[in-house]
Amino acid sequence: MLQLPDLEKSYWQEFYASPIYPKLAMNITVDVAIVGAGITGLTAAYLLKRAGFSVAVLDKATVGGGTTGRTTGKVTSQHNLMYAELQEQQGKETARIYGEANQAAVEQINTIINREKIDCDWSRQDNYVFTDNPEQIASLKEEAEIAAELGLPASFETKTPLPFDVTGAVKFTNQAKINSQKYLLGLAKAVNSNGSYVFEQSTVTSIKDGNPGRIKTKQATVTAKDIIVATNVPTMPLAARGTYCILEYPRESYIVAGRLEKALPGMYISPDKHNYSILPVGEGVLLIGGEGHFTGQPVNARARYQRLANYAEQRFGVTEIINRWSDRDYLAYDNLPLIGKLYPWSKHLYVGTAFKKWGLSNGTVAAMILTDLIAGKSNPWLPTFDSTRLKPVASFPRAVAKEVLGKA
Repeated sequence: MLQLPDLEKSYWQEFYASPIYPKLAMNITVDVAIVGAGITGLTAAYLLKRAGFSVAVLDKATVGGGTTGRTTGKVTSQHNLMYAELQEQQGKETARIYGEANQAAVEQINTIINREKIDCDWSRQDNYVFTDNPEQIASLKEEAEIAAELGLPASFETKTPLPFDVTGAVKFTNQAKINSQKYLLGLAKAVNSNGSYVFEQSTVTSIKDGNPGRIKTKQATVTAKDIIVATNVPTMPLAARGTYCILEYPRESYIVAGRLEKALPGMYISPDKHNYSILPVGEGVLLIGGEGHFTGQPVNARARYQRLANYAEQRFGVTEIINRWSDRDYLAYDNLPLIGKLYPWSKHLYVGTAFKKWGLSNGTVAAMILTDLIAGKSNPWLPTFDSTRLKPVASFPRAVAKEVLGKA
């Protein structure tokens, strides 16, 4: 049985040992202030700066110190088995827009990497949702058919590059994997110049909407016409935390990184019991995530890490576990991200959250939508993801039954 490391630390955060950006120390004025230096905040800052806006990004920790720095590193429009369910519950057009937006996000990241020459181990790969359970085959075939009809690069397969047999898989071609920490550092470098800023270790103590709005830390104030709250769950203004508890809920998940001797192409996730997510990265490293649960349930976290390590050893021949870490992700009760005005009455205060554990693509979608909103441009995806919609509240009973009681 493989031993677990004593300390929890994300594999990605090994690539950023200490802060390089200053604390906010003096009052500044910019067009847009952004709270959170993760995928949404830094992508929005980058796109807004290219559109001619001055921006300031503040993070209480470091670039990538939040959820993005604890991701699995997959950039894909295939989010487990979701398109058949989404089409059934919310209609074909909603499912089509969700897929279109996330596939566009994959290409947006590709464009940014090429334009800025960001060295972040970007690699186009096929993504697979696979199963060992013959009872899942009908669901996988339906998912592949519906996803293809929605315009996504989907097909049903019986063979994969995995080192063991599967009973079936849904394949999405030409998706991607990335070193998320290196990518965020590339974005931050592109943002932090010519009147735009990135600040680390700058905890926001208050946010005020208005014209202009203001973000305060203990040391200084940022004045801006528009403000984006790009944290996992909005904590400021203070009422936002309570409000968004009505719209989204948290899930815990676990990841181990292990040494892998044989190369493995592709990216993988299974809808089976433990919902394992598999990603080969770097030089001979394999990430395996899963063992998720509704936040607040009493669990033995170390036992969950150990099951991931055992799976890595038994199925892939992993010889050593080098990292282990956990993360908390938020999901809207209707399974769609919340993007747009923080409140229905907000004038210049925006949010992007509830990315349902697929933050690299959904967070990029949020940045693209918020950039259009602030620039005064129409965005065809906004009505589907609108943060002020009422569908999450209406979907609360179904989501609770599924997460807590295990009933679909």
